[in-house]
Amino acid sequence: LLLSQITDLEAPEGSNAEGEPAAKPAAKPVPVPQDKDSAAAAAAAGPSGKQSKALAEEMMPRRGRRAQALQAADTVFVVTHSQGTPVSAMMIECLLEMGLLDTTRQRVAMLAMAGISHGPLPHLRDNVVIKYIESETARELFELMDPSSHQSQRYVAALSTVLQKGVRLVCIGSWVDEAVPLYSAILQGVSHPNVYRAVYIDAPHYLDDFLTNLIIFAVRLRNMGIYDHDLLIHLSEVVAGSLWGHWGHSTVYGEPAVYKLALKWLIYSTSAASQAAASAPAGGLHFPSIWHSAPASVSGRQMHMSYRPFNATHPLNPFYIPWIMRTLWDEPAIRSDAGLHAELQRLVGLFDAWEPKTKAGRDLKYRLEPVRAAL
Repeated sequence: LLLSQITDLEAPEGSNAEGEPAAKPAAKPVPVPQDKDSAAAAAAAGPSGKQSKALAEEMMPRRGRRAQALQAADTVFVVTHSQGTPVSAMMIECLLEMGLLDTTRQRVAMLAMAGISHGPLPHLRDNVVIKYIESETARELFELMDPSSHQSQRYVAALSTVLQKGVRLVCIGSWVDEAVPLYSAILQGVSHPNVYRAVYIDAPHYLDDFLTNLIIFAVRLRNMGIYDHDLLIHLSEVVAGSLWGHWGHSTVYGEPAVYKLALKWLIYSTSAASQAAASAPAGGLHFPSIWHSAPASVSGRQMHMSYRPFNATHPLNPFYIPWIMRTLWDEPAIRSDAGLHAELQRLVGLFDAWEPKTKAGRDLKYRLEPVRAAL
């Protein structure tokens, strides 16, 4: 349906979408507001669907010209949120195959905010609202938790195509997200030099403590092409929000810095591998040597993505976390990097001073105590 908004030609004036003569609706009197206050009241009272349609038509070219405008663009910036992420990846794949997008001459990027790439929070499947009130479309999102499902395989295939073609992808996870786990938002199962990851923390929830810095450290490892041994999967539960009292899923798209970060990743780095250290938003990134040798397009590096599937429906063993931390401490790529090793040393000091307020945080500290003693 969304693809047709770009590719379909307009129906002749006075006809419906199938080209048949359209019946003229009965004329209705439309009140004309006399001042700003009454105009705002009339807009608020009007049907939201009509408002959205009018706004879209005002901001977008007429349907018959949208494909032409897309082809003529120097830069194409796709912005998505939540379930819009898999939908947009599939749309970009179609547009590339149709020739309406061409990364050999266009910069193309997708900003995925709280993207539901590996499904929603697992415990929501048993939520009464989800089971009995939400639509079948909403329940279908849980199929993304299983890498063998049709929807997961279709989405991964689309990601493989768009990344191999050189499309840039920025994945933003949101702190205390009540709907999407962090590992899902940052696309944990995929590795590719054109993917950049970040975490949005709303000001009231920001603390410069052990947990915050540990997650930032793990995300930085992923951006550098270093495997985090699935630490972010295990930490996602600790920073997950609840349906009662948290709105991290929606606050992320109201932050201008999120959009600026994606634009910097798209515009200021000419290739994801060779130029990232000089021009990527966070700076100081280092990538595996295989990424440097990948052929580049105008948009980004053209190489196949690495996919490490995991089944989010399976319960996690929380006692993996100490072993993961001990493995990271001895990781050669970390020990050989002065900056990363210093950051790991700082985490040890932050751990001693950390006083978690939540049960999940206290459980995490308890499980990591043996590692602290060993270090």
